[in-house]
Amino acid sequence: MVRYTAVAGRNVTLNCPGVNEHSLVDALVWKTSQTVAEFVNGLPIVRNPRVTLLPDNFSLHIRPTVASDTAEYSCLVNDRHSPEAIVDLLVQDVPDPPGRPLVVSFTSRSVHLSWAHSQDSRNSPVSYFIIETR
Repeated sequence: MVRYTAVAGRNVTLNCPGVNEHSLVDALVWKTSQTVAEFVNGLPIVRNPRVTLLPDNFSLHIRPTVASDTAEYSCLVNDRHSPEAIVDLLVQDVPDPPGRPLVVSFTSRSVHLSWAHSQDSRNSPVSYFIIETR
């Protein structure tokens, strides 16, 4: 399995393991839980306008990436599947903001706050918060 990590908003190209410009490819399918792109009868067919199937080596080009592109992609060549033909893509994006802060207690010199963590971390766990005051 090949692993890729990408930043949301940038482009990424996933190479089909074992396939290059000299490979004899009659049919090729890129899949996650559903078909993403395929090469059949000499024609590329894609299901998403952000996805391109590169003609020279059948790589999957995604532009721009979003967190929901995170998946395990399999590349099926000439109706043959091998474990090496799996590409794991992790797309990291800015997490959703946390919930509205709630003042738990305060004194003249301090305040204790609480808030709900973001609902969707978008594959980027929060490591710290910055609290600004006016």
